Amino acid sequence: MKLYRNAIILVVVLGLLVGAYFFIQNKKAATPDVADASATADVINVITVDQAKINSLEFNSEIGSVMLKKQDKAWTMNPSSEFPIDNTIAEASATDMSTIVADKVIEEKATDLVKYGLDKPAIVKVGLTDGSFKEIEIGSSNPTNEGIYVKNKGESKVYLIGSYYESKLKLSRGYFAKKDILPVDPTTLNTFAYEKNGEMQYAISITSGSAIMEITAPIKEEAEPSKISPMLAAVVQLVITDVVDENPTDLAKYGLDKPAYAIVYGDANTSKKILFGKELKKGSIVYAKFPEGKSVFTIDATPLTFLDVKLSDILNTFIYLPNIADVNLIELSIDGKKIVSDITTNKDNKDEDKFKVDGKDANMENEKGDSLFRAFYTSMIGITMTKYEPGAKPSGTPDVTIKYFMKPDSKAVTIDFISKDSNYYYAMKNGVYTNRVILKSKFDEADGIRETYKTLKKAIDEVK
Repeated sequence: MKLYRNAIILVVVLGLLVGAYFFIQNKKAATPDVADASATADVINVITVDQAKINSLEFNSEIGSVMLKKQDKAWTMNPSSEFPIDNTIAEASATDMSTIVADKVIEEKATDLVKYGLDKPAIVKVGLTDGSFKEIEIGSSNPTNEGIYVKNKGESKVYLIGSYYESKLKLSRGYFAKKDILPVDPTTLNTFAYEKNGEMQYAISITSGSAIMEITAPIKEEAEPSKISPMLAAVVQLVITDVVDENPTDLAKYGLDKPAYAIVYGDANTSKKILFGKELKKGSIVYAKFPEGKSVFTIDATPLTFLDVKLSDILNTFIYLPNIADVNLIELSIDGKKIVSDITTNKDNKDEDKFKVDGKDANMENEKGDSLFRAFYTSMIGITMTKYEPGAKPSGTPDVTIKYFMKPDSKAVTIDFISKDSNYYYAMKNGVYTNRVILKSKFDEADGIRETYKTLKKAIDEVK
């Protein structure tokens, strides 16, 4: 009986729960729009228009005045600017102005506009294709800086909108300018130059997809590609951050009467020269202009890490660096003897390369499987500059001579090392001083010419 009674109680409770469920559902059905109406009531539109019908925008504030007009899908600025307008930015601004939503209504019929900063407001005027306008007046921030007071022109209702709107409502002409200076791939650049205090630091001519780089001013020299490539990658990143003065009357206040430095870069189609003046923000934002232009703008110069790089820092440090596949024969004169190396290479399979030294087979390997002749060859072509010393006139008999006979006609390239003093050699190429000085001790290092030849010669002599 007890179990039967408990079962009855459970059935009754279940029935009550089911009944309550259907009661609630029926009540919801009877008032289907209550939640939606509440949500709609929370949206307070200051302005809402069809973006497709916006054909002009006008911004007037303490930072300047901007007038934009749209024809078909293209935006123009009136008066025109030195810089082309960025259509994407203009269209995004039209999107922002098509709907402005308030957080709340502050006062329905305001009579004292001074307390809201609306007595002398900034103004945004939105023009529509039917000839009508929507005009919004922007006042000051509220005491907690959480929002901005605004109202529609001709109305007395004051709204509070989010503070983030300020960056959308108060805009300069420079805001709409295209920011890219010369958007090109750094590997396509064929010209680069850097001037400092009116003097050329270095000008670079680049050919063969940046593989060959030559210094053309203030001297003619080979440049080190690994030093120049990061510079090229940096300059193509430069963009305008803002246009600060379209009609400067005093370039000196921007440091542009006597630019601190200038950069030139370009590809086969176009090039740009930028003059840099004073820093607006130390270590990053700098005033700049184009020589042919009038406007002063700012650039984030942070990428330009090479401004303290000297001419001597970008020189190709190698004396001569031929690929082994381009060499037929090498004559090395050192320590009173001449060592002759014959080289036969297979461009398709380097395992078939054959080497001889003084007529003997020189295809030995060390315990790691590395070619002993290639180590010897690397020691010859791997000689690098210790110091850059232009202006010297070396004379005398070379202590060391390396003569490369090049393919296809065995034309010789002669590298001589003439003693400067007890520590250094002057490096010569085909009888011309390279402006490079080499430590004599380089020839005695573990991977230098003398040691690698000694190891190779021992291996050759051990073959019977």
